[in-house]
Amino acid sequence: MRERYGVHERRRWVPVVLGLLVLGFLALVSIVGWRLVNPPVQGTVSAYDTVADDHMTLRFTVQRQRETAVTCVVRARAQDGFDVAYTTVELPAGQGTTEHTMELRTAYRALVGELLGCGTGAVPASVPGAQFRPGVVPPAQPWTPSVP
Repeated sequence: MRERYGVHERRRWVPVVLGLLVLGFLALVSIVGWRLVNPPVQGTVSAYDTVADDHMTLRFTVQRQRETAVTCVVRARAQDGFDVAYTTVELPAGQGTTEHTMELRTAYRALVGELLGCGTGAVPASVPGAQFRPGVVPPAQPWTPSVP
């Protein structure tokens, strides 16, 4: 029968190897997906307030999975879309959810306060640099407002 119809026996190791390759690929995709969905550090803006033309208060929350120091980047933007304040904030080691308040000195009136990103050890590569309007001198940070 084999000679007449050209039927050959299948190699039994081929389906096993293919099955193992598929399982390995699925495990890799699961690990990468889990890390993307659950980063070690997450930050969100809880509130911002434009106090004056040269001053903004930014409140943000940082969630950490491990006891680690964090570096965050915050900025204030004006109505024209350009940055009016930009700074890097070093947060001490901690775990869980922590609240932080940052006083930003702005080059001119700010419309929006943003937390661009947080990372362990250094600024994340995905965080863009400062984008001030040409000719605008970035104000020095950190800044403490004077009490009248």
